[in-house]
Amino acid sequence: MEWFQTFLVLSVAGSFLAGILLVLKKWTGKQFSPTWQYVLWVGVLLVMVVPISVKVPALVQPLQEKQVVQTVPLPEEQTMTEQPVPVDTVEAPAGEILPFTEETALPPISWWDVLAVIWVLGALGSLGYRLTGYFRFSRHIRRTGEPMELDGVPKRLRVRKTSAAVSPMVMGMIRPTLILPETALTESRLPYVLRHELVHYRRGDIFWRWLAVLATSIHWFNPMVYVAAAQMQEACEISCDWCVVRSMEQAKRDDYMRVILELLAEAMAKKQILTTQMASEKKQLQRRFTMIRNQKPVGMKKLLLSVCVGTALLGAAWLTGCTLRETYVTKEPAVETADEIGSLAEDGSLLFVGVDDYGVPDTIFTYEMSEEGKATIYSIPRDTFVTDNMKIAALLIQENGDEKLIEAVSEITGRPVKDYVRMDLTAAEAVIDALGGVTFTVPQDMYYSDPYQDLFIDLKAGEQTLSGKDAVSLLRYRKGYPEGDLKRVEVQQAFLMELFRQKCNPAYLKEIPAVMDAIKGHVITNLIAEDVVKYGEELYHLKQNGMDAVEMYTLQNGDMYYETAQEGGGMGLFAEQSADVLTNDDSFATEQPALVPVGQ
Repeated sequence: MEWFQTFLVLSVAGSFLAGILLVLKKWTGKQFSPTWQYVLWVGVLLVMVVPISVKVPALVQPLQEKQVVQTVPLPEEQTMTEQPVPVDTVEAPAGEILPFTEETALPPISWWDVLAVIWVLGALGSLGYRLTGYFRFSRHIRRTGEPMELDGVPKRLRVRKTSAAVSPMVMGMIRPTLILPETALTESRLPYVLRHELVHYRRGDIFWRWLAVLATSIHWFNPMVYVAAAQMQEACEISCDWCVVRSMEQAKRDDYMRVILELLAEAMAKKQILTTQMASEKKQLQRRFTMIRNQKPVGMKKLLLSVCVGTALLGAAWLTGCTLRETYVTKEPAVETADEIGSLAEDGSLLFVGVDDYGVPDTIFTYEMSEEGKATIYSIPRDTFVTDNMKIAALLIQENGDEKLIEAVSEITGRPVKDYVRMDLTAAEAVIDALGGVTFTVPQDMYYSDPYQDLFIDLKAGEQTLSGKDAVSLLRYRKGYPEGDLKRVEVQQAFLMELFRQKCNPAYLKEIPAVMDAIKGHVITNLIAEDVVKYGEELYHLKQNGMDAVEMYTLQNGDMYYETAQEGGGMGLFAEQSADVLTNDDSFATEQPALVPVGQ
């Protein structure tokens, strides 16, 4: 689908350029050389065939250097974003448990997919038809053609004479061959034929003939591509004539035109694709002969003007294609994959890490369900120190950062990590939007603007239904809290509880395929589809037992920095140290942090 949309956009851009050239053809034909016309029509086909695009970088870059997240390879079968979720998509009443089956919920086929399939079939059919005719003709020439040697012909260019050809031509890119019909071998014709076909050979015109066939096959649905291909082939022959007669006297020009007419009469203008043919159609002869008679040298001023105009036209078409691609082509996000995630245990908790636009952890918590059916969630503020000079959030952006983060969390919580999920803001927004938003009471007015991070938060206090974007803003806001990040963690936990209460319902299972598709390329995990279903079933049973079965704790580290509202992003140190909290010394590996229940 992405390729179809891309070439559809290129088709529009190429048609735009072709239309301009057709409108300006009379003026450019008088002002510029035939070679200029040829180059511009080749440019039209290149614009339509070569899917090269650029994205203009932002003029204002963040002052903070963007840090690259070290991705952890996952086996393909264990990439969460590439696996469908085996759940039944039938909506069930809120009070009943929806049975989990092995059936796969398939997303509906879009009309873009249908059009893309039709396009592929048409392109393959068109290209196959042309190639079949070409290879048949090539095989026939090899069987019936007789090799010959001529003076002045490059050694790499083989020459064959045959009665099967209707006009002199060059064919073949890898093993180019000059095909000469017996009618072209007379003493009066051969010198002109050789001069014409050798110009084609030296310029590599056969390559551009292949380009024309490729363009018409890819854009078989667009009438303008056939117009552009015909104009390119006509300009090719006229520019070749222009090169041949550039240094000829008028008498020899007349002989050259006579040879073209004689060959045309004998060949009856039968065209062969993917070759250069000296004898073209009758309707092109008037333009070719007019150029031959009136051929004049091009001055430096006209040459410079032609270069400027040509560059401007091709550049405008290319930038138009780039803009349309960035705007209308649905790009498939890249999926991060790797071999394994280290430091994971056979049994333990699930570690969830939400990262910001710079790949730095913004939210860290663990989840684990006990055998008695009680869930425990530990929230770890991102400014928690894990070594003398490093916070836990800085671990992830190091080499093998995922493994280091898993090890640190295992030591802090005293429980090994079994499953791991790393999700960025785009995925979080997509999940909440797919679930229809979350109703939540915003504790206070929240306003924050940071153009360097492209972050703008503007939420009013009170109960409201938060969209994905608003929910992410709520979860990221912390500047206005006197307690800094600790208060933000408390709000995050309250939001998570509301998310469980409102959305832990079998009726939402039908949204899982849409969610999985939306977060593709924005999640790294060792979970497979069956694991996702298992956690979903756990959470549903948890809700059935009552949300009192959920215990949420926040790590409070005595050496943890937090941002104060007065400093507006600066770092302030806790004034007091508590004896029962984890301190920043050599006892880190043995002592456990103080895990304070929500609200304390």
